[in-house]
Amino acid sequence: MLALHFRKVIFIGLLGCLLALPIFSFAQPNNWKYDLRPFNFGFTMGVNIADVKMIFGEKEYTRRTRQGLRDIVALEVPGINLGIINNLRIWKNLDLRFIPAVSLQQRNFRYYVGDTFRMRRLESSYIDLPLMIKFKSNYYYHHRIYVMTGLKYSINLVSDKKVISDPDLLKIEKTDLSWEFAFGIDIYGTRVKLSPELRYSLGLRNVYFPENTQYGTAIKMLSTQSLMFCLNFE
Repeated sequence: MLALHFRKVIFIGLLGCLLALPIFSFAQPNNWKYDLRPFNFGFTMGVNIADVKMIFGEKEYTRRTRQGLRDIVALEVPGINLGIINNLRIWKNLDLRFIPAVSLQQRNFRYYVGDTFRMRRLESSYIDLPLMIKFKSNYYYHHRIYVMTGLKYSINLVSDKKVISDPDLLKIEKTDLSWEFAFGIDIYGTRVKLSPELRYSLGLRNVYFPENTQYGTAIKMLSTQSLMFCLNFE
């Protein structure tokens, strides 16, 4: 299901880029001086689709047991991102970017028990702290194409790890570390640089916390992943 949602977001992102190109390219001078400044500020806003990668345990989980837990399915839910762009120019085609952001994410889990299922919800409000390297093409008629990669440290402000007595909650660790990859287009206007961007985030550590959770050992490992489409303004 995640792949289907990802294809939808990619299609929307590319469509947004195509629609924005003529608007920001028409009758405008070359504003390459934006990229000669040693330091730039901006802001970013976007939507995300959050998912997880799971490895199941052996103790309580089996697809062959009709009376017990038979399957766990993660359902993706859209969320939002808001952040501040801090861009340091290293070279004419290379920037260092620090983009602290607030990311609201939700993941729903469907636990199939016997012939029915139970729903569990995992809500997260992350403070994201990504540090990324931006590789950009040469300036060409109001545009640059770029790719970015780097690491992101995240702090979950509503982590359920400390919840003790509620077996219906899915608990995760308070912090996470992710690898990020992004690509986009810098579109130079007379007063602002607009950058439609598609970004993928892959968690690098197990954030699952099984203590005091019903069917806690059914999941052995849980790592986060998400796809985001955002608009950057500098």
